[in-house]
Amino acid sequence: MLEQGICQPSKSPWASPLHLVQKKNGELRPCGDYRKLNAVTKPDRYPNPRLRDFTYRLQGMKIFSKIDLRKAYNQLRIRKEDIEKTAVITPFGLFEFPRMCFGLRNAGQTFQRHMNNILGDLDFVYPFVDDILLASPDQARHRQHLEEVFKRLQEHGLRINVSKCVFGKPKLEFLGYDVSADGIQPIEERVKSIQNYPQPKTIQELRRFLGIINFYKESIPHAAHTQEKLFKYLRTSKKNDKTQIHLTTEEKQAFEACRNSIKNAVMLSHPSTHATLSLMCDASNSCVGAALQQYVNGKWQPLGFFSKKLTAAQTKYSTYDRELLAIYLAIRHFRRMFEGKEITVFTDHKPLTFALLRENSKTETPIRTRYLHFISQFTSKILHVEGKDNVVADALSRIEAITSPSPIDYNELARQQHDDSEVENVIRNKSLRFERIKPIDSNYRILCETSTDSARPYIPTQLRRTVFTAIHEMSHPGIRATRHLITKRFFWPNMNVDINNWTRSCIACQQTKTHRHTVSPLEAFPLVHRLSHIHIDIIGPLPISEGKRYCVTMIDRTTRWPEAYPVADITAETVARAVYEGWIARYGCPEKLTSDQGRQFESELFKNLMKRLGIERTRTTAYHPQANGIIERHRRTLKTALTARLQNSSWTNELPTVMLGLRATIKNDTDVSAAEALYGQSLRLPGEMIGEKITKYTQSHYEDVITSAMKKLNAAHINTDRRTTYIPRLLRTCSHVFVRNDAVRRPLTPTYNGPHRVLQRNDKTYTIQADGKTKTISIDRLKPAFLLDSQPEAEVIRHAAYTTRTGRCSKPPVRFAGEEPCTRHLQAA
Repeated sequence: MLEQGICQPSKSPWASPLHLVQKKNGELRPCGDYRKLNAVTKPDRYPNPRLRDFTYRLQGMKIFSKIDLRKAYNQLRIRKEDIEKTAVITPFGLFEFPRMCFGLRNAGQTFQRHMNNILGDLDFVYPFVDDILLASPDQARHRQHLEEVFKRLQEHGLRINVSKCVFGKPKLEFLGYDVSADGIQPIEERVKSIQNYPQPKTIQELRRFLGIINFYKESIPHAAHTQEKLFKYLRTSKKNDKTQIHLTTEEKQAFEACRNSIKNAVMLSHPSTHATLSLMCDASNSCVGAALQQYVNGKWQPLGFFSKKLTAAQTKYSTYDRELLAIYLAIRHFRRMFEGKEITVFTDHKPLTFALLRENSKTETPIRTRYLHFISQFTSKILHVEGKDNVVADALSRIEAITSPSPIDYNELARQQHDDSEVENVIRNKSLRFERIKPIDSNYRILCETSTDSARPYIPTQLRRTVFTAIHEMSHPGIRATRHLITKRFFWPNMNVDINNWTRSCIACQQTKTHRHTVSPLEAFPLVHRLSHIHIDIIGPLPISEGKRYCVTMIDRTTRWPEAYPVADITAETVARAVYEGWIARYGCPEKLTSDQGRQFESELFKNLMKRLGIERTRTTAYHPQANGIIERHRRTLKTALTARLQNSSWTNELPTVMLGLRATIKNDTDVSAAEALYGQSLRLPGEMIGEKITKYTQSHYEDVITSAMKKLNAAHINTDRRTTYIPRLLRTCSHVFVRNDAVRRPLTPTYNGPHRVLQRNDKTYTIQADGKTKTISIDRLKPAFLLDSQPEAEVIRHAAYTTRTGRCSKPPVRFAGEEPCTRHLQAA
């Protein structure tokens, strides 16, 4: 670089670290780590071209060339007064660059402007930084185009890298695509690398995979639907998140579908300036999709695909609003490709065709008005197309087909009965009567059981689950009701066992129905020394008083001594300062501190404070305040007392008086006040007679009284748990659980979510895997999940042997993890 004049020794007051980047050919590119320099550099807002813009000039072009510049950035000079700013520190000394180098803030914009000034008026050239694409309709004109480009590059002193150039080809690679006269499509080498991409083990690897495949998203139909199950891991993740993920069977299938979707990437045509454009739009319950097409030579050619997963709020839109949203998002995505041209929008939702024709818009909602106003800026034609003809857009958004009202096809039933291996054994049963009956909508006779009042079609093995799903999922009745509904209308051997099994394992029923909540027994805290274990919580927001809206409350586990400190906000720094100044500076460092999972207590600042002071911090599980019950009860008492005292004063003025009263109040379970337990004597309250003896205990008697009170307190905790406890026996062995959602729920929201895999069990808490993350949940919010081998979340699950005096199983054959198989059911199978 010294010999070529790219760099030179420096005496600059500026200095940046050296950064080495490896090229594709294995060589090293030295440049500077200019982050500090870039932070004080005035930005150049010159626009770099969009990646896909090079296709606008390729319609009708058949011969292509690609020119690559040699050390492109180094071919531009830097002003003399700015050369010293590029200095970098190396093991050999300080060097600076008189030529433009990589890593500078405005390097890309400067070079792109230079290339546009040289080649911008040539309509057959597309410069993308240092890569130049030439396209011509034939060989003769292509030779002329190359001569013109070479002449201009020579005039401006730019040199090309011949080894990377491609000349006069009908097909070549440019910016990640194979470019030909027919259109563009992903490079075959990159397609293979995506197909061979290993299964991601962390969120960071998953994000990298989705980023690679979404580079070609406009060439992949229904990409949003294919990636829907994988994107849930990225919703709450952070940058460079290395959290381990364990894909379920269904998610592994989605990953395989994403890898294979690149094989189905469509060749996108080059846009034509005179072609008729259309936008096919559609929406489903979870996704929207669109396809931009042009009409050339008597057929429609794709220009790009768009698909997007709907947010939780958008999935609750009506059909009209979702279809309107699909048109709005598609136009916003493709607007650069048809702005200033006529375009027709097609939708399979006929009411939308009248949306732009309505004279009175007062009946429209604000969001509809906003969408329609934006759409009207680009088109006034919204036409209806039948759903069967809207194949492309429907495929982008559709996740499930509309099912027939009838649960089974009787023609298919007749064929399945003919091929079923159990039919002969069923007919031989003398306690049953069978006839072949011809239904109205069938061309075949159906085998039916007629011993009851109505003829019940015999259901072969392949159709039994279909019949059950159609009947049960109408209203999700219980086991007995479902059994009655199905046995009255259909027949197959041992159908009661199957119906019991499938009903009990219905995921939707388990998520929404509550038979009996898990209630674990309360456990007593061990007897500890004074001021060795404190509980902390935050009250608020309260009415603003003297600039304070919150109150940090603390209480000692043993003596019940309370403290409360008004604060203006509840940031981690404010809460940590209140704990340190309000408690630790007065009473010393406790051995243990209990809090909930508030963000203040989970912050790095609070964790570091506890670690530095040698305090062990325990936290409650989510939606389980019983673990921090003493501070929760103190909050209630404090708020009640403040409410009772508030007349014309503010709560911050009344707080000291209320705290004085609470500290002097006798506790019913110990017969001593917090002040007596802490100091050995009661507090003198306002209005007491002068000279009254306030010391209740002598020093010698104090230790015995307090010890007795503390033992009484510990015993009281053990004996006050009179509630009825209930823990499902199968909760200790099941492989998956449902978690009760104790947050404020909207109407018609499932009570439980799951099922989630159990990773670890304790007496009071379970560690589960939920949404790709590990969570610790109180068992009070859990119930066992009933799963079948065929369900996605199920592993190797066995049925426990429950026997009665008759020797039969007293439970249906729903199977649970970690239990021995039932011999009778295995023999029956």
